[in-house]
Amino acid sequence: MRTEYTELTSGTVDGVLRELGQYAIDRGYASEGYVEAILDREADFPTGLSVPTASFDIAIPHADPEHVTEPAVVLGLPEEPVPFRTMDDPEQTVEAGVVMLLLAQENEGYTSFLSSLADLFQHPHFGDAVEARDHERILDLVESGCL
Repeated sequence: MRTEYTELTSGTVDGVLRELGQYAIDRGYASEGYVEAILDREADFPTGLSVPTASFDIAIPHADPEHVTEPAVVLGLPEEPVPFRTMDDPEQTVEAGVVMLLLAQENEGYTSFLSSLADLFQHPHFGDAVEARDHERILDLVESGCL
C-alpha cells in the first residue's frame, strides 16, 4: 500500500475531500468518479473521529473499493482544523487537524488496519509528529505500525 502526503488548501470538508480525491485520481490510485463517491459516502457515513488523548482530531474518508485502482493512504494536514461530522454521532463535529484518505481494494484486512490506525492515533509519538506537522514521520508511523 502506498502512503503519500499532499498539501491541503481548502478549509471545508467538501474542499478537502475534493482535493484528496483528485490527488488520488491524478496518481492513478482511483478512477474517475471517485471524488463524487467520497463526497456521497461522507454525506451518509461521516468519518470524523475524536482522539481524546490528543490535542487534535482526525477524519478518515474513503469510498467503496470499486473506485480504487491501487491501495493507498493519502495524508493531508489542513492549515486550520476542518469540522467533520463524527462517525458515532453525525449531529456532532470534530475539528480534524489530520485527514487520511484510505483507498482500499478489498474489505479483507481492512478492519484490522483501521483498528491499528485507531491505536496509532493515541500513541504519543504520533501526536508529537502531528503537533510538529511532520508528514514524513506521520507516514512512517502509519507504515511501521499499521501496514
